[in-house]
Amino acid sequence: MEKTMMNKTPFVRLIVAAMLGVGTSIAPLVLLGFGLSTFIVIRIVGQEHATAAFATATGISGIAVVIFGLFSGVIADKTKLKMGRRRFWMIAGSVGGALSMLALTFASSIPVFVITLCLTNFFYGMVSLSCYAVVPEQVEPEKFGRVSGLIGASAPAFVMTGQMIMGAFAKSTLEEKMITIIIVQLIGGFIAALLIKDNYFAGAAKSEKKSTGIRGFYPSFKKYPSYTWALLTKLLINFSNAGMNMLTLFYIARFHLAEAKIFQIMALTAPTIALMVASGILGGFLSDKVKKQKPFVMGAAVITGICLIAFAFSTSITWVIIGNFIFNFGFGMYGAVDNALVNRILPSKENAAKDISIMNTTTNLASTLVNFAAPALIALGVKLFGGDGYTLFFLVLAVFSILSAVVVLPIPEMDSKSEVKNDIGEAV
Repeated sequence: MEKTMMNKTPFVRLIVAAMLGVGTSIAPLVLLGFGLSTFIVIRIVGQEHATAAFATATGISGIAVVIFGLFSGVIADKTKLKMGRRRFWMIAGSVGGALSMLALTFASSIPVFVITLCLTNFFYGMVSLSCYAVVPEQVEPEKFGRVSGLIGASAPAFVMTGQMIMGAFAKSTLEEKMITIIIVQLIGGFIAALLIKDNYFAGAAKSEKKSTGIRGFYPSFKKYPSYTWALLTKLLINFSNAGMNMLTLFYIARFHLAEAKIFQIMALTAPTIALMVASGILGGFLSDKVKKQKPFVMGAAVITGICLIAFAFSTSITWVIIGNFIFNFGFGMYGAVDNALVNRILPSKENAAKDISIMNTTTNLASTLVNFAAPALIALGVKLFGGDGYTLFFLVLAVFSILSAVVVLPIPEMDSKSEVKNDIGEAV
């Protein structure tokens, strides 16, 4: 049995802390991908060699992020400090991320760029992971939906705010932009840590002996089958979402759009971020209200699948734009309610960060695999269907969405009699 010093954060304080921590730690990583890291590479190698250097560097860092994602949760869970492991990593991750971002800003070679980019992802990932982990530890299961919706909204909200700040400081130097991001995150991370009341698992050291090694790293399917089904549904839907990164090339291949027109469409579809946020909050609150999660997760997955089928056979850019809005509505609702479902079926509060981090690796893993397979899949589509090859590509993604809905079926619903106790035998 776990022996814990239980401290429970007041609900509103916990929500504010988690939103601050998640939003300010994820936004820097997204903003780096939106162009800041590209300009650092250009400064290092010059514009002529930037494409190859950037592709290689981000490919290596992408693999590292997947590996870090698998083990960062173990590190977080095994950190035993009186101040609390979650609070420690909110602070340590913010400081480590700030130093890494600063080193990245002034990187003078590609190896230094890769190392500092990996460290930035690791430390800021520890901040967001710690904020996610406090939810199953301190929040009642009947509130998981609304909490997941609100926390899920924080990342895109901070990303949009970051983009606005970058626009306001458009004439500033790259170094000034990066330092501004560092300062904002430090403030957000420290405030989050101050607001949280953390739990110290005093008896965790004894249980660690039972869970060391590869066999103890991943929750047993025999004991916790719902965890594996939840992992599969998240991986499958992330395959579908990763394919949306190919939309720019799809616009060029099928509709022969020029660069200016594509940027106009991007501006036109920018509100999909707000729609995704709204649908996530709506889905989270509704799932708590009706005490059902599976219909929302399955319905949202089916919606994304239908949109992808529409993309496959679309002959009008208008329908693609409409489909983009509907897809993001479905994906936003899926993300919020599925995260609530995951929090409910986690095998143990003691190892919450480890189990959540394994779940979170599905995003980067799916993105890496889809980017690798896309050229071959599109080429096969040209042979089978002719044209641009994207018909087969989007149909395969649609199948992943439908399968994502199917594998939710074995997971017990939140009001099922079988859920009177959770997987570790504690009353919920």
